[in-house]
Amino acid sequence: MAKGFFRWIQAPLAGAVLLAGLPFSAAVNGGAPGKSDERGIPWWEVRLTVAAEGKYVLRGDGPSVTGFYSLEAGWEGRLEPDAEDFLLVQIKTELLEWRLREGSGPAGRETVLEAPDSPSPALHLIYVLKDGHEVEFGFDLGEIAVPLRPSSLTVPLELPRSSGRAYRDFVCRGSNRVVIPESDLEERSPERRFAWEWRSEEQILRKGRAFFVEQGHTVKATVALTRH
Repeated sequence: MAKGFFRWIQAPLAGAVLLAGLPFSAAVNGGAPGKSDERGIPWWEVRLTVAAEGKYVLRGDGPSVTGFYSLEAGWEGRLEPDAEDFLLVQIKTELLEWRLREGSGPAGRETVLEAPDSPSPALHLIYVLKDGHEVEFGFDLGEIAVPLRPSSLTVPLELPRSSGRAYRDFVCRGSNRVVIPESDLEERSPERRFAWEWRSEEQILRKGRAFFVEQGHTVKATVALTRH
């Protein structure tokens, strides 16, 4: 049976530690970085990075709309044992790169829009589950509505995620399961890389009109741990 946690300490705790001017590991260990806690129980620094390039096409409301985007995001935190589960502490999440360019109209006379800084993707590590001899990391990047221009139809831009059956059904190459062997927790600094491709096509009926939506992206993700 899968074991996991939803006890998630977020930014307020981490922020208080960072304001003290100490690295997070030093603060929780009385100023001694890189050591187990006072009970001798190990804990792990967690660094998750996600990079992606994607495209979407919307047809059915005047000229078709095509968008291209690229992103890179990072998440850092702490993982520690909590009975049979884990306790996850978020230290920070940051968007390292975000570009979205959308065009519409005939070639040579198309209008082009660039995505504003906000709203933008935000990387969230939403769970860690221990299932047998595996540890699974579940993340998402939130939602953004497209197209950027006024339209009779707006849809969520499908951004990479490692959770959810509805998303997983459209993974066409590789696997979006971000899973490490339990034995990695015994290593000093293990690192695992993952890659997949996702594609979706759908027809949406809205007020008697048919719209066609195509979306797709390629993803590279990395999970790096440091054992203390």
